[in-house]
Amino acid sequence: MSIDQAIRIFATFLNCSIEKIKDLINNRNYTSDENSLNDWIQVNWEILVERKVLNLNEYIEVYGEGADFTGGSSRVSNSDALPNYKVIVNSKNGEFIFDVLNRENFCLRAGAFDKVVGFKNGFYSLEYDFDYVLLNDEQNVQRVFAINDVEFLLESI
Repeated sequence: MSIDQAIRIFATFLNCSIEKIKDLINNRNYTSDENSLNDWIQVNWEILVERKVLNLNEYIEVYGEGADFTGGSSRVSNSDALPNYKVIVNSKNGEFIFDVLNRENFCLRAGAFDKVVGFKNGFYSLEYDFDYVLLNDEQNVQRVFAINDVEFLLESI
């Protein structure tokens, strides 16, 4: 399976489960519901995406903010592991696509993937509907694009 397919399936997984997991997290006495949500997302990223597209002992950079409960590492499984790969994002058709965050057309090449997000009221969030991708462009500017306008690729580090 390609990283592109795996991330699209992962976005669908988040769409199907995020509200239910928030119900569970909000009923607990965690110090930070957002940290708990990030932990849950990171562990699922490692299981559902990383293990699906890579061999054992190969790792992708952490997803979004990563996990907080493992101390110095943002990974859940094998907290000492260093990434071998990063996810980059390109315009699917090689042409300009609309950045909904900055409200401009942009020719995306090799953006640094952060996470899939929802987008409402002019800003991104960890909310349903995960139809967008948050990334940093070559100048480290945050950008948000519709997931259907981009393709995801793995690049060795």
